[in-house]
Amino acid sequence: EADEERVLYDLSTKADVPRAIPLPKRLHVPVMDFNSGDEVGTFHLSEKTFGCDPVRVDILQRVVVWQRNKKRGKRNAGARTKTISEVSGSGRKVRNQKGGGVARAGHSRPAHWRGGAKAHGPKGNIQDYTTKLNKKVRRMGMRHALSQKLLEGNLVITNDMASNTHKTKVLDEMLNRFDVSGKYGVTALMVDDAQAKEGSEDEAFVHGGVNVNLKVASGNLHKIKVQNQIACNVYDMLKYKKLFLSLEAVRALEARLEK
Repeated sequence: EADEERVLYDLSTKADVPRAIPLPKRLHVPVMDFNSGDEVGTFHLSEKTFGCDPVRVDILQRVVVWQRNKKRGKRNAGARTKTISEVSGSGRKVRNQKGGGVARAGHSRPAHWRGGAKAHGPKGNIQDYTTKLNKKVRRMGMRHALSQKLLEGNLVITNDMASNTHKTKVLDEMLNRFDVSGKYGVTALMVDDAQAKEGSEDEAFVHGGVNVNLKVASGNLHKIKVQNQIACNVYDMLKYKKLFLSLEAVRALEARLEK
């Protein structure tokens, strides 16, 4: 028994590590039906937009910082507090220097006294937190964020995002087929570019490039965000786990980001 070889590590029991599909095979993705969750075809994505390899994390960081600074914007427009020389109050010494058993005080306007001045308050200057980032870098960040979602396997291409009803329950059941929303589902960003022809019946169901029923039904789902492709940004794509793109949104993003 002592001479028997002991197996310290068996490769057969090693967990299978998921690996990304290599390029260019990765760009050939299935097209899913939004209502039923079934595969209805395939689509070949543009390598310039969805095939960035390796993904530049530094570019994503720069774009996210720029977005957050822009949202922070300008603050304290005109806010100004009074200093000791400006606040109302006498300069008379309020009590004797010694013998009272309390701290010495020269006047009644120090910052730590009630009715006194404000220490280090705003001086009326506008605080501008916005930073500059070139448009080419912003577009590059969009391309790398889309490539990252495809690399992770969290990119879902749908034929459209038209919902037949505005009921939240129906939309929640549809998204459960993609393991999205619900109690244990993941978060998702849904990007569409719906276009309705003038005078057609679909014109009343499209507003701002998004299906109206989908927008209304997703209002009560806190794990879902629906937006038009023109509002798609790096911060939202990194914040939400899965990214849903309609075929119209894919074509619009490729045309916009490959200029």
